[in-house]
Amino acid sequence: MRAAVCCKGVSIDTTLESVHIVNGDIQFKGSEFYINEFDSYALEAAMALKNKYGIETFALCLGPLRVQEVLYFAIAKEVNHVLRIDGDTNRPELISSGLIPALMEIGPQIILVGVQSEDWMGGEVGVYIAQALNMSLAFAVVEISELTDKSIRIKKELGGGRLAEIILKLPAVLCVQSGIEPLRYVSAARRQKARKTPVKMGSRLNIEEVKQKISGMMAYEAREVSVPPKSSRAEMITGERSEVASKLLEIIGKSV
Repeated sequence: MRAAVCCKGVSIDTTLESVHIVNGDIQFKGSEFYINEFDSYALEAAMALKNKYGIETFALCLGPLRVQEVLYFAIAKEVNHVLRIDGDTNRPELISSGLIPALMEIGPQIILVGVQSEDWMGGEVGVYIAQALNMSLAFAVVEISELTDKSIRIKKELGGGRLAEIILKLPAVLCVQSGIEPLRYVSAARRQKARKTPVKMGSRLNIEEVKQKISGMMAYEAREVSVPPKSSRAEMITGERSEVASKLLEIIGKSV
């Protein structure tokens, strides 16, 4: 049995200078990447399945050469195989389309993704993949309790803090919530050793070709990224207690 984890590289540099709009797509230039926090929990869930059931694990990442650091991190976590698909996009439907051919080649029974991307603040990738590959889907998975040759038993979050226990037929896509497994520390020495492992390359993402094939291409494009305007400000009041009290009364009196 095989499990594949879809990992996203998130830019370390979050300043506006690193953000570039390319053909309506948000891209990060000249910045190193680390693994999306939610995907790191998906990776831990896959490793727990490996340790408990002895399944074969794969980590996939779409992005430029700089995202290989994400795959080195997966190697340091002792994933069996890694694969990078060359491409540069932040649109979830394009990321999914780039991952799908590689996933079809691997043929995993379980695909794990983070419940959302911390930079995009969206959780569409797992949904796109499940639809394209006609797989079972569970969102906001917080526990994997049982795995058999034909099914997987999980718990997922519902509204209001409730949980639902579900049995999914395999193959299945699990959108994993943070906290499903404790994040294990990876030493610098282990990560340095992992960087010596060759990373297999998949086919390059051809964005224009993919756009012609996607029936669910979202009809929007990014025009600008900016910092929200300041609507309020904080003021530190210093001095003796009586002075602070008088200043507070003055401010409150003006606001009434």
